[in-house]
Amino acid sequence: MRTITSAIVCRSCVCLLAAALAACGGGGGGDGEPTAAATAADATVRVGPTSVIPPLLDNDGSVAPAAAGTEPADPGARTRAGRYASAAQARQLADALGADAIEIEVGCCGAEAVEQAVGISWGLQAARDLPSQTPVLVRGNDLRLAAAAANRLADGGLTHVWLVTP
Repeated sequence: MRTITSAIVCRSCVCLLAAALAACGGGGGGDGEPTAAATAADATVRVGPTSVIPPLLDNDGSVAPAAAGTEPADPGARTRAGRYASAAQARQLADALGADAIEIEVGCCGAEAVEQAVGISWGLQAARDLPSQTPVLVRGNDLRLAAAAANRLADGGLTHVWLVTP
């Protein structure tokens, strides 16, 4: 009985390994298939019926490269740091960190909205006693204003600031 159970478990492990390799592209490389690193650049990667969302932070807490397709087409809406997040990436990070992340919405209209968003961000950081490496997710209907707020926060010393793009 034990050998039958062992054989079933072993075959299950082989099937799971095969599925995992297929999900990550099987290593890719010289056969024209993209590698896992290449597909990780997409904002959302479809693997069968599921989606994989590349994280904004690496395992060591450092900032991961921006995913393809997240940089705004409008040059005036780009940040100096070049850190952009899709809505799905921002949601994933905010859900994982909860109150240890700052989410800010830049409202309407003009410099006053930027000032208000920046002030609220600094207030939340101080109230929660968060370090300068705290992830900050900046959103807004006007990406130029949101980018201005993201730049101000980065200039003020926050090191993990992303502009969330549609």
